[in-house]
Amino acid sequence: MVFKMIDTPGIANKNWLWRFLAVQNEQNDAKKRAKEATQGVVESIKWLDDMDLVVIVLDATENPYNQVNITIIGNLVARKIPVLIVANKVDLKKSEIKKIEAAFPDYEVVGISAKYGDNLEEFYDHLFKLSKKIK
Repeated sequence: MVFKMIDTPGIANKNWLWRFLAVQNEQNDAKKRAKEATQGVVESIKWLDDMDLVVIVLDATENPYNQVNITIIGNLVARKIPVLIVANKVDLKKSEIKKIEAAFPDYEVVGISAKYGDNLEEFYDHLFKLSKKIK
C-alpha cells in the first residue's frame, strides 16, 4: 500500500486577526497574515478533490467548534471521502478528547501527543483500517 501525504495549510478563521494583532503592533501586517491564513481554507478545500482519505488534526485543548472543522467536514461528507480525526495534545491536562468525540460522533477519533509520540501505533492502526475501506 502506498500513501501520498499532503499537509495543507492550517485553517484559520476571523478570530486569527485578533491573535495576530496581539503579537504584532502593525494592524496592516496583522490583516495581511489573517487574510493569508483564511486563504488556507480555500486551498485546503481545493486539495480535497484529489484525496482518497483525510486525516484531520485538531487541538484537543481547544473547543472543536472553534477550529473551522464544520466547513471542511461538510466538504468531505459531500465528496464521500473517509475521515479520521486526530486529537493532538492529549498529553496536556486541559485536553478534552471527549468534546471532540461528541462534536464528531460519526467519525473515529484517535488521541495522540505529537510532541511525545504517544498513541502513534493506535493512529497507524486506525489509518490502515480506514484505508482498506477505500474502493
